Amino acid sequence: MGNIYPLRASNLRSTEEKPIPGRIQAMVYAVAFFAGSQFPMISVIMPLWALELNASPILIGLIISSRQILVGAFSIHSGALLDRFGPRGVIVVMGAISAVLLSFYPAFPMIWAAILLQMISGYAETTNWIGAQMLVGHLLGGKPVYAGRMTASTRLGGFCAPVLVGFSWELFGPVAGFGFAGLWVAAGVVLAWFLPNKPLHASDKADATPDLEAIEEAKHKASILPKMSDYVTTLRLLLLPAVALVICATFMRQAGSGVQSSFYGVWLKEIGFTAGTIGLLIGMSNGVSAVAALTIGPLTRVFAPHKLLIAMTMLAVVAIAVTPLLATFWMLSIAICFRGIGQGLNFPLMLSIALQAVSPNVQGRVVAMRTLFNKFGGALVPLFMGAMAEFIGIENSFYVMGVIGVVALSGLGIWTGRSPAFAKGAA
Repeated sequence: MGNIYPLRASNLRSTEEKPIPGRIQAMVYAVAFFAGSQFPMISVIMPLWALELNASPILIGLIISSRQILVGAFSIHSGALLDRFGPRGVIVVMGAISAVLLSFYPAFPMIWAAILLQMISGYAETTNWIGAQMLVGHLLGGKPVYAGRMTASTRLGGFCAPVLVGFSWELFGPVAGFGFAGLWVAAGVVLAWFLPNKPLHASDKADATPDLEAIEEAKHKASILPKMSDYVTTLRLLLLPAVALVICATFMRQAGSGVQSSFYGVWLKEIGFTAGTIGLLIGMSNGVSAVAALTIGPLTRVFAPHKLLIAMTMLAVVAIAVTPLLATFWMLSIAICFRGIGQGLNFPLMLSIALQAVSPNVQGRVVAMRTLFNKFGGALVPLFMGAMAEFIGIENSFYVMGVIGVVALSGLGIWTGRSPAFAKGAA
């Protein structure tokens, strides 16, 4: 393996190299603006749709969680497809499928149909988003400054999209809400069509990735079918401490994100907030995230990236777990903005750490593996929280998820503090 440790702030700093053309940067950020904001829109409209279907708390959790079923089974295959065919084509195909399926929800107002559509559209959305993330390594060299800008663009989209979809729902009903979401995703598909499909930069991590010969052989077969070798190669990337750190943080991050995507909107609806206000709160979080992400470059020159990642993930979890303690719009606004700061920083850190730890021909796989654990947590948390809400109430389930997240992240901090891979040169 290559000498990619210890993980210092300087390891993730931009180096002197030929600058990325401004047009390419702008197109990547524009695609991310649309592709990365489907999750916040779904966080607004899916809980409301589940309430329209008169679903119980545990069925709400099942509907939300079902979006991750196919993702859990095939996200690594999605990464392999992106490595073989390049992100542009995959983004276009999967984005188009996702946009079309969003319009189907109001046409089939049944719980079983919602679950089925969640499974299929969730996979298409996730593959589309993996491709958008891969563009940071594929076209922008995986540098923190570019990852931060891409995250800022994504969060800006995440500010606009939930606000607009929330008010579309409130003013014109579910058909308008889902229709707006479909058009939003379609806009990203159109923009992705104009991107180049080949990497612009070689990587200095060619020796950091295991079994490159086998990977290249599988790559040239250009198969669209799942291959066991893809899964084996991808999971072996966990031998890299930097990748293992990102995967652990990704899963623990869901102690907050899973809550926001499921019972955050349900709780606010129960205490009297409208769909438009719920969308505004989620949008505010993403707006603050956009600003926070732009500070990632200076911060990684001061703090060790792994320490910053753990701290910001914990901030994001705690800020959502305290929701039931906050009764007014302004108190909720402050909390969700703190969550936005944490989310705006932890995501580009995860992306940059992971992409710089591997070579370009497996960047799709490492992003897919991160997404796999992200979606696994995204499926587990709403289902677990829904089950808890049946017995201890929705309010108490918020607190339990917060405690779980804090304890788990503290354990991750202890591991990185004792691991030789992160010990030397840490800020």
